[in-house]
Amino acid sequence: MKSALASIGKNLILIGVLFFSALNYFAPSYSWKEIVSAQILAGLAYVFLGCYEYLNASYKASLPIQRYPYFTSSFFMFRALKVGVFLSFAILLLLSGSKVQYLAPICFIIAGTEMVITVLKFRKGLCFVNIYANYILILQQRAMKVFASELMIVEFRHGIFYFIKKNHKSLQINLEHIHEKDHFLQSIHTWIVRNHVMLSEESRHKIEELITH
Repeated sequence: MKSALASIGKNLILIGVLFFSALNYFAPSYSWKEIVSAQILAGLAYVFLGCYEYLNASYKASLPIQRYPYFTSSFFMFRALKVGVFLSFAILLLLSGSKVQYLAPICFIIAGTEMVITVLKFRKGLCFVNIYANYILILQQRAMKVFASELMIVEFRHGIFYFIKKNHKSLQINLEHIHEKDHFLQSIHTWIVRNHVMLSEESRHKIEELITH
């Protein structure tokens, strides 16, 4: 609930500062200095609410205590692209020399917030894999659950687990991006055996070889 309120508040601030900047563009009433000052104050509130959205007590309480941080290359690429786009827009607006440069601080605010949140998510391990009794939870940009009963077979090739469902859809976990690889490998092997999930003979040998070394 608190995360939802923080998200709503963050978006309202962004809409408000955009409306204020656009209104001043068409009907100038404030100086550049006054607009930037208002945007900085709004930006600080935006950053605070953006961070609170990820770090509030109720959200942290709902996280599993024992989890394996899992940050893929695509996670960092997506974040870097998002930050890069907003920074590029901000620079272009500043160099335009027209009144649209009033919108540049907003782009800087969004880019800065994304960078701060990315660092916080990484340090707090807010992207992770967790192994439950009969399913595996993968939390990246969104939460995905893989139930043992859904699986047709599990393959392990080149350090990647392929969870192939009975509907022929698949989901993968790259061991390279898992923290505590040895412990995770042992846990996932135990989970596969306990839930009687089919594992190819070649994959079984590779996993057991890694566990014993």
